[in-house]
Amino acid sequence: MKQFDMKYKFLVILAAVTFAAGSAFAQEQKPQKIGSLNMDYVLAAMPEIKSIQSTLSALQTQLQKQGEAKQQQYQQKVVKYQTEGPSMTLGDRQQLEREIADLEEELQSFATMAQTKLETKQAELMGPINKRVGEALDAVVAEEGYTHIFNIGVPQAGLEILFYTDPAYDISNKVLKKMGIEPPSN
Repeated sequence: MKQFDMKYKFLVILAAVTFAAGSAFAQEQKPQKIGSLNMDYVLAAMPEIKSIQSTLSALQTQLQKQGEAKQQQYQQKVVKYQTEGPSMTLGDRQQLEREIADLEEELQSFATMAQTKLETKQAELMGPINKRVGEALDAVVAEEGYTHIFNIGVPQAGLEILFYTDPAYDISNKVLKKMGIEPPSN
């Protein structure tokens, strides 16, 4: 019976120590407050988005028409080569082959340029919107004490999964130190 009492006392003391240590650790940690933001929903509710979408759609249509015109020009040369090529002189056929090759190259360059132009225009138009949303997000985070904000919208290129995290939770420098690397001073 005496041995049972000692084990019981030992377990009670161990539980008290564990509870005290856990409480001390919990007091050192800043409480986390996690929120979510549906960026798709926020953007769709902004009145200026319709204008931006319209501008981007018009630019896309314009570029698409230009691309189709170039594609049609290319197709005409290919058809001409297929139908008239065998009866052409060697010089004329080689000239037409060079024109077709040049048009192929031009089509590829145009596709790249068009994509870049669309992305640049989107970034230009969305810049002020992203800044406005970012400032509002920062204000809500500061007012309500959030430590992390996750995007719950549909994942897309260019949209973060984690919009905000309290720098106090960044362990990058600790990881660097653990690897024996002195973190940069900035």
